[in-house]
Amino acid sequence: MDIIIKDIPEEGQELSLDASKEGWFRGILTQALPEMYRPEDEGRALFNLMRTGANVDCRGDVACVYHPICSRCLKIFKSRLDVPVHLTLAPLYESERQLKLEDKDEVALIKEDLEFSFYEGETFSLSDIIREQVILAIPLQPLCKPSCKGLCQQCGKDLNEGPCGCSPRREDPRWKPLKAIKLQK
Repeated sequence: MDIIIKDIPEEGQELSLDASKEGWFRGILTQALPEMYRPEDEGRALFNLMRTGANVDCRGDVACVYHPICSRCLKIFKSRLDVPVHLTLAPLYESERQLKLEDKDEVALIKEDLEFSFYEGETFSLSDIIREQVILAIPLQPLCKPSCKGLCQQCGKDLNEGPCGCSPRREDPRWKPLKAIKLQK
């Protein structure tokens, strides 16, 4: 969804999105959460756009249900993803800092750089912003529950369903000297 900057009123603009009604929004969630977001899953977003001169302040929240795979037991589970969005958009090349960034090879980013972006022309894509923020919010190692026991390393049985019949693993004797070391505080 492209937003025309000059069409944002002085008092700001509020956008309410529902994946069950807006197909493009459902498509963005499906792209951002491949094989984890289902068409029947809930997806909502609320954005406030405020224009100050040529800059646009974009604040909002994206919330959806999705089905990740637990990183310990490998089961698919239902979870909720809540993504706060705050981004300030400015016209490309209008910023002195941007010109300086382009002249250098390596630059240390500060927190404000992560909440700042640029647009070209008279519009910006809200779809791209939503997709990017949802992808960045996906947990690296989702867990079905914090106490998930995972799978047995020997037989692969789900330890959440009960213990397996495997004998305890024998420790490698080469690690014994390291266990004897006592750390002093």
